[in-house]
Amino acid sequence: MYTKEEKREFRIQFWDGFKRYSKKQGRKMTSWVLKGTQIKEAQLKFDLNEDGAFVMLQIDSKFDDKRYSVYDKFMKYRTVVEDTCGDELIWDKNYLIEGFKEVSLVYFQLRGASVYKKENWEDYYQFLFQKMSLLEEAFLDIKEVVQND
Repeated sequence: MYTKEEKREFRIQFWDGFKRYSKKQGRKMTSWVLKGTQIKEAQLKFDLNEDGAFVMLQIDSKFDDKRYSVYDKFMKYRTVVEDTCGDELIWDKNYLIEGFKEVSLVYFQLRGASVYKKENWEDYYQFLFQKMSLLEEAFLDIKEVVQND
């Protein structure tokens, strides 16, 4: 097993590598929408954890009824989102972030991805970049109607 410091170093190296990959693809990390969605409860996120690699729209609020309301607004436009993203997108109204809290997620997942498999990092970078490009495009297509709904 790895020490806490070694695990931290793997993560730093992985995300630094993803920044370089994105830049080579013509996209700086600061140009992704991510937290700048202009919908308080919604964020676009990247993650790589023990469950795999994730590209997600996370809907979060300390009030479940508010979270559900925002999630339902996105659900209303599911066909529009899936026209852009395809049918591998997963919709989960009650996703439990282990040991943390419950959120609503719309996400892509690459199972089996691990920060410790350096030989596969390029594949993970490609997955993260391609899927976020799709999810961000779909989000921007419906953002205004969700905000005004």
